[in-house]
Amino acid sequence: MFRTILSLTTIALVGMFTAVTLNINSADAASRYKIKCKDHYQLVQGNWISTTPCEEEYIAKVARSYGYKVSVNQIRNNPNKKAYVCQQLGHDTRISNICGAYGDQDRSFGR
Repeated sequence: MFRTILSLTTIALVGMFTAVTLNINSADAASRYKIKCKDHYQLVQGNWISTTPCEEEYIAKVARSYGYKVSVNQIRNNPNKKAYVCQQLGHDTRISNICGAYGDQDRSFGR
């Protein structure tokens, strides 16, 4: 009985260690293969295409040019921060196409 519990504990610990190791390795891989962005476009196999990571970087860059203290991680990890910045700065032609979904709604109430 004790041996069975010890074996199950060992298996659980090995599984947890493996999961932690995989997370560390995937984080290393992401930082090792930094994507190349130009405005909101990413270089993919020789072509510039619009991608979400580059769009988020560009939103943060434009927001900082207006004096907002916002980081790329805040834009990426907090959808409310992205929505707020887009609602405030969506008029800027540099990000209006990215922030289109967050644009001003018609708030005229029939006026």
